[in-house]
Amino acid sequence: MSDQFQDDRKEMQEIGVLYQQIVKEYGDQVDLVYADPRNLISIVVYMFGQVRHGKIGLLDVFKNLFWRARRGAVFMNGRWINEPALSDNELLKRIQQEMNERGDG
Repeated sequence: MSDQFQDDRKEMQEIGVLYQQIVKEYGDQVDLVYADPRNLISIVVYMFGQVRHGKIGLLDVFKNLFWRARRGAVFMNGRWINEPALSDNELLKRIQQEMNERGDG
């Protein structure tokens, strides 16, 4: 019998490795939250929290919800930061750039 979730497991393991790298690199400097894209309620709550804190606008919420919220998506302060072509190392560099721009790093 074939494993119908084999592709899902592989992708989840890849995401897990990326998350571990982020935690190893930045530790307490970042608040890392995993939200399953099928759990639309948690994503909506997160996005509107970012609106409430002035980090993104309503247009960004709708862009994120309809075009960017997928497995493997990484958002920082409500902004989508990982285009599909980015490697994990490039994504880590982008996180550092974002932190430097905001004075967090």
